Amino acid sequence: MAMEDGRRAKEKKEEEGDDRYVTPEEMREAELRASAYGLDGAALMERAGAAVAGVVEERYPQSGGRRRRKVLVVCGLGNNGGDGLVAARRLAGGSWVRVLLLGEAAAIKTKEAAENWALLGGTVERVEAVDGSRLLERRDWFEWAEVVLDAILGTGVRGQVREPLATAIGLVNGARCAKVAIDVPSGLDPLTGAAGSATVRADVTIALHRAKVGLRGKSGYTGEVVVVPIGIRE
Repeated sequence: MAMEDGRRAKEKKEEEGDDRYVTPEEMREAELRASAYGLDGAALMERAGAAVAGVVEERYPQSGGRRRRKVLVVCGLGNNGGDGLVAARRLAGGSWVRVLLLGEAAAIKTKEAAENWALLGGTVERVEAVDGSRLLERRDWFEWAEVVLDAILGTGVRGQVREPLATAIGLVNGARCAKVAIDVPSGLDPLTGAAGSATVRADVTIALHRAKVGLRGKSGYTGEVVVVPIGIRE
């Protein structure tokens, strides 16, 4: 089914002559090619997180004097979460940054994301790994934030979102502040554009390298789509 959806999305993209979008499979292939010229997974994650931090700093400048912006980064256990961890570290120099990891650190799925979790150290104001029962105890962090960065789910999402991620998405949507999604709003299928019952409604989506085809026509979830380069060659 996934292969059929991918074929249809690619055919539709070709028929419309729109090369601004890529399918998740095309993105994975581009990332694999990048390793041939020195951009491995760790380098791509660092570039992605740095690019995200740059957009946040540009779009949400400090509001006068020496006051820093308050940024909450909500991270899943995959590479999208790893991008968020890099962004948190990069933002920490000019922002008050708090990080919520949705699960135990030992359950982080990739080496690159685990390394960036370890690098956080004392760079951010507060950091905590939470399970479903403790997540609601950090509701005040969402009330504290001026910007919430959605780094929960990336291009690997398929189907309905499970707990505690669904609760986290509800907290993101309920926050009375700017909401910024990394690459894809969590819960939105990056291939088909299908949105489950738990899907982030972002003000800005920062698409890495190119916008994913599922973002097309989904402004109610993506908000403004900002595409940032991360060093992948065409």
